[in-house]
Amino acid sequence: MSYDTPESSVDQGQPYFLYLLDNGVSPVRLTSDPDFLTRMGEVWTPSPIAHADIEQTGNIEKNSVELTFPLSDIYAKTLLTPANEVTTVTVWRGHHTDLSEELRVVWKGRVVDAKSAKQNIKVSVESVFTSMRRPGCRARYQRTCRHALYFPGCNIDVDDFKVAGTVTAVSGLALTVAEAALQTDQYYKAGLVIFNDLFGWIGDHIGSTLTLIGAIDGLAEYVTAHGSASVFIAPGCDLSTGPNGCAKFSNFLNMGGFEFMSDNNPFSQSIT
Repeated sequence: MSYDTPESSVDQGQPYFLYLLDNGVSPVRLTSDPDFLTRMGEVWTPSPIAHADIEQTGNIEKNSVELTFPLSDIYAKTLLTPANEVTTVTVWRGHHTDLSEELRVVWKGRVVDAKSAKQNIKVSVESVFTSMRRPGCRARYQRTCRHALYFPGCNIDVDDFKVAGTVTAVSGLALTVAEAALQTDQYYKAGLVIFNDLFGWIGDHIGSTLTLIGAIDGLAEYVTAHGSASVFIAPGCDLSTGPNGCAKFSNFLNMGGFEFMSDNNPFSQSIT
């Protein structure tokens, strides 16, 4: 018996799904079956994960699939935190009545969003084919730099500028880091706090207080349990060539803005 036999039969099908969520570092293998399964030489863990109907339409941008986890799911909670790696998702379908254990890939894509909704965590997965028809990023004509600090285009290595620090208190998004006071106010604004390889962007810097834009997963709990936490802090950039921009990093060659652009729109007509 092959996969096609139970799949096309009236009453012989006993389907189950396998889900591989892989960020390139630590792949997670889940199954909709209530028992552990061994397939393709790997063990798949039972999970209450579910996915919406998989549809094929003429618009691949709309061919997304939503994965649903319970709010208490430990792995799903990690998807709520912004990550540096792209998490790809592959879904296989098989039948318990298929003794050959043949599997068919029914979906492949990547995680684009995760949010908590009532009693669930919903993860949006975009089809892998969208990347084939998506235009590349075009350079923007603007005064401020178009590059993200410490990312491609900017080309600054965060390891060259980060300094070790100790978080001694956490109040909401505000962190107390004594080492931050060694620099002038706002020196670390738009910079980074790095804890256990997780990044948190700094929205404000006054004295020894760094205010994050979003919480870093596990940092507050670690400080509560241990009294302090070792982190790295890296300075920010205001996307200009000034002392708080390229001059701070001696990175003028990678400036992605056009500071001397005209105020006149070249695509408009005017008598002046």
